[in-house]
Amino acid sequence: MGFNAYFFMDKEERQKSLLQRLPKNRGGVALSSLAEAFGKSQRTIRRDIEELVEKRHAPWFISDGMVYLDLSRQKQIELEGYWFTSDELFSLLALYQTVDGLSEGLLAGHFAQMKQRILELLGPENESRNLMQHVKIVPIASPPINNTNLNQITAAIAAQTRLQIYFWSRHQDQQDWREISPLQLVRYRDRWFVDAFCHQREGLRSFSLEAILNIKPLNKTAYVPPTEVLNRFYQSSYGIFNGNADKIAVLRFSAYQARWIKNQQWHPQQVSRLLEDGRLELQLPYGQDAELIQDILKFGPEVEVISPPELRQKVAERIYQTLEHYRMN
Repeated sequence: MGFNAYFFMDKEERQKSLLQRLPKNRGGVALSSLAEAFGKSQRTIRRDIEELVEKRHAPWFISDGMVYLDLSRQKQIELEGYWFTSDELFSLLALYQTVDGLSEGLLAGHFAQMKQRILELLGPENESRNLMQHVKIVPIASPPINNTNLNQITAAIAAQTRLQIYFWSRHQDQQDWREISPLQLVRYRDRWFVDAFCHQREGLRSFSLEAILNIKPLNKTAYVPPTEVLNRFYQSSYGIFNGNADKIAVLRFSAYQARWIKNQQWHPQQVSRLLEDGRLELQLPYGQDAELIQDILKFGPEVEVISPPELRQKVAERIYQTLEHYRMN
C-alpha cells in the first residue's frame, strides 16, 4: 500500500493496518519508520499504539523510540481485534452460556460464529468444551420473549431514540399505544423489563417485555431524566414495582427460616438484626406493596409482618381469603 492510501485512512483503518506492521517476535520496529510509512507524526502513531494497548489489550509496548512485543503477554489470544487470556475467554464462554440460558437462546444467532471461533482458538481438547456442556440454567415460569422486540429496544437504548409500543396493561386488561424513551433493560426473576419514560403518562414506568405486543421505532431523541431522579425512582422501592419508597416494612422470620434469610438481599437499603431467640428481623423500604405481599405469603407461618399496620392487615386478609378455598362444607 502506497503513501497516499495510508495518508487518507481514518484512525480506525490506520490502527487495523498498523497491527499488521507491529512486531510478532522479539525484534522491535522503530516508531519513526511506522510514522513514515503512514505519513503521520510519531506522536500520532504513538497515540494509536497506546490506544490499542489501553482499549484492546494489544500486547505491545514502546521504549526508546522502538515498539516491542510484550513477551509476558504473547500468549494472549486475538479475537476480532481484541486480545484475551485463555481464562478471560473461558469467562466469556461462561457468561454467554449463562445469559443465553436466561434468555432461552436469545443470543444464539448473534454469538454463534464468535463462540465457535473461541472454541477453535482454545483447542479441541480444551476444557472449554466441557464448560459449554456443564453450565445449566433452569428458568422458572419464564415467559417467551420476542427477539425482534428485544433487539429493537436494545438498539433504541444504544442510539437514545424513542419507541412507540403497543402495550397490554394486564392490571386493567387494556391495550394501547405508548410513546416511550427506553432507558435500560432489566432481568428480574426470570422476566425481562424495560425501564422507560412514558410520554403519555409523563413519568417513569417499567414495561414487561412479554406484554409489549408491537414496536415502532421513532426518529426522535429520547428523553433521559436526571440521574438522581432515575435512582430515586428505580432503586429506592422494593422490587420491580418501583416508585418512591415512603414506607418501611418490618418482618420477623422464624429461627429456622433465618438461616437462609440472613444471607439474602431483598433490598440495597435493608436493615436486618438477629434477635436473642434466633429469629431475624428484616426492615425494607417499599412503595407499592403487591409484590412484597406475594413474597411474604410464600413463607407461610415462618414470617410475621410487624409493621406497618396496613401491610399486616393486607397480608392477614389474603391469608383469610386463601383459607376460604379450603374450608370444609
